[in-house]
Amino acid sequence: MTRRSTLLPHWPPTLTSLRRWPRWETVARLVLLLCTTAVLTTLIFLHLDLYQLGDSLEQIRPNQPATHDIKTPEMVQLYDPVETERECADAASHVPVVYMADPSARDNAKKDLTGIFAHFTDAPLAAADLDALDQLKVSAATARAVHDLPDPARARLHDTAEALLGEVMAGRIDGDAGLEDAVTRLAALAAARVPDHVQAELARVLAHAALRPTWIRDDAQTSQRQNEARAQVPRALRTYHTGDVIVRTGDSPSPDLLDELRAKGLLTPAPFTRLLPILGLILFALISLGVYLRNYAQPVYSSPAKLLLLVCLIIAPLWVHVTLGTGHEYLVGLLAIPAGCMAISGLLGVPTAVVATLLIAVTAGLTTAPGYQYAGVILTLSSSLAGVMAISAIWPARRAPSTVLALIGINLVLLVSIEGLRPGGGLHGHLGALGAWALIALIGTLGATFAAVGAIYILARPFGITTHYRLMELANPNETLLSRLLQEAPGTYHSSMMVANMAEAAADAIGANALLARVAALYHDIGKLKRPAFFVENQAPLGIEENVHTRLAPKLSFLILVGHVRDGIELAQQHRLPDEVTAILREHHGTSLAAYFYHRARAANPREQVQEHEFRYPGPRPSTREAAVVMLADSVQASVKSLKDPNPSRIEHMVREIMRNRQDDGQFADCAITLRDLQRISDVFVRMLSGLYTYTRIEYPEIKKDGEGARPRGHTHSEPTISAGAAAVVAPRNTRNA
Repeated sequence: MTRRSTLLPHWPPTLTSLRRWPRWETVARLVLLLCTTAVLTTLIFLHLDLYQLGDSLEQIRPNQPATHDIKTPEMVQLYDPVETERECADAASHVPVVYMADPSARDNAKKDLTGIFAHFTDAPLAAADLDALDQLKVSAATARAVHDLPDPARARLHDTAEALLGEVMAGRIDGDAGLEDAVTRLAALAAARVPDHVQAELARVLAHAALRPTWIRDDAQTSQRQNEARAQVPRALRTYHTGDVIVRTGDSPSPDLLDELRAKGLLTPAPFTRLLPILGLILFALISLGVYLRNYAQPVYSSPAKLLLLVCLIIAPLWVHVTLGTGHEYLVGLLAIPAGCMAISGLLGVPTAVVATLLIAVTAGLTTAPGYQYAGVILTLSSSLAGVMAISAIWPARRAPSTVLALIGINLVLLVSIEGLRPGGGLHGHLGALGAWALIALIGTLGATFAAVGAIYILARPFGITTHYRLMELANPNETLLSRLLQEAPGTYHSSMMVANMAEAAADAIGANALLARVAALYHDIGKLKRPAFFVENQAPLGIEENVHTRLAPKLSFLILVGHVRDGIELAQQHRLPDEVTAILREHHGTSLAAYFYHRARAANPREQVQEHEFRYPGPRPSTREAAVVMLADSVQASVKSLKDPNPSRIEHMVREIMRNRQDDGQFADCAITLRDLQRISDVFVRMLSGLYTYTRIEYPEIKKDGEGARPRGHTHSEPTISAGAAAVVAPRNTRNA
């Protein structure tokens, strides 16, 4: 029988092999790639508004200026809105005005006439009265003539004018057009009724000043009839020959024109094949993004949930930009897209956000209105990159105002610069719009910042992402686990606080995540809550005088010691601590040797072969620089505390010895920590521990009663004491014991 080739898979495949190939993560990434490509391609294709007009492919949007002359591919008759409007206006102008009776016209006219005669009571006639009468079409000569009349004659003149006015207005006077005929009848009536020519002329003039129409214009009825006349006018058509321009550069085609072109079959949607270039570009961009994530952002690439989050944060701002960007390119460009990019930075990291920003900005340029593509890409790209770099600087909150002000200034400079570079632009012609640009920069920056912070806060927990805000919450001493640790295991709590201070300073010195290192150090020994009395730092605070491990076998003591890691992981999962913190809690001892119990076991059984691996922690070894820092801080803090007479040289010797032992033991093989990092960590530890354990105080005299002398009281802080239980467990200086 020939041997089966190892290059071919076994057949039939087993159930296990079907589960392993292909891996579900690979299938999830492939499905996500295809769905994202389809969504982005559809979004861009629909927004481009590409139509086939003859042999050319036009981008025509209703009410948006055309970028070039659009010509008809064949002879066609199209609706002429200008000629149609002229004919409609002509038809409306021939509609007669509709009038309605004004029942109060005669009474108001009589009141006006009485008001005119009221000006003649003053003696002499004031200038104000002359001005008022002039506005009523009563000349100064007429006013003086009436004023000079005796009172009885003036009263008769008033009665005569009122009678003439009432008789003329008893007939129909249609608006201003009917006033001319009414004035003619008034003159004839005055000449016939008043024998004195002077009195007749005065009566006519005064009655004319108070005369008004008895029928007024009915605007509602008139407009209705004009609209009916306009509606009856047929649409005017204009004949366009082949090659004639139907939309000129800069003109905005109306929706009716586009609908008419579609109805005549001249304007059809772009063929399906036009999707292929867009599809190819989007697919290439997404594959490039995936390759980058695989090589430089493995935590994001290996998590389908984080990839889904990244896709959502790419599509959402683009959708907002496409939907709301028309007419508001600058404002939406400074708000929607930077908000999405800043959220990516806060949730998935700056490297991922920078590459995603390039993809989003270029894609947004494809969907920007004609004439704004170049400015839109530069503006959104620059503003988004500034936001990506600044988003981490808004924590803690005291730094947020200065960061936001800096972003506002950057966006304002970008707006001014880009507007000045646009064709036909220039700063000298746009300085008047500086206030509007400042307002756009302010609204865009504030909107993007609030939207990004809100997205980070809302999306972090559902997607299992640890943010600065979450870490600061966990660092609060009032958190449940830390509060329990203080109450139930006070020695462990204070030890963890010291480890946290050291880890934070060391992580900051090597450029690692200092806040994550601090929080992980605060929680690294929470497993000791299950059996706090079995750990030496808690025995004295809990009132336990005897070290319980002196009565236990070394192996059992070791199992209790190792158990605090497992118990801590269980507590972390119950309280939903972030995965990064739980990982450091699991790795903070690595696979190091519990040397004290190992040597005790060998001393207790000299004839038996005690295997070293039986007294090693199960691991895994630290996988991040933060985990390595916490491991070193934990080991160094415990060992230095065991020194009976600490001084800077002894502390430095112990710190470097512990770090060398951990390095020789291979505990840093799985993390990217360098020798330079270890040197900086060592310097930080030595400086902090020397300041803690080697300072001295003067001896305060004990105050005695009268007649008694003073004597020194207590020991100084330069000689810290160690409990008997702790001394029994501290033995090897380079290990952390129970």
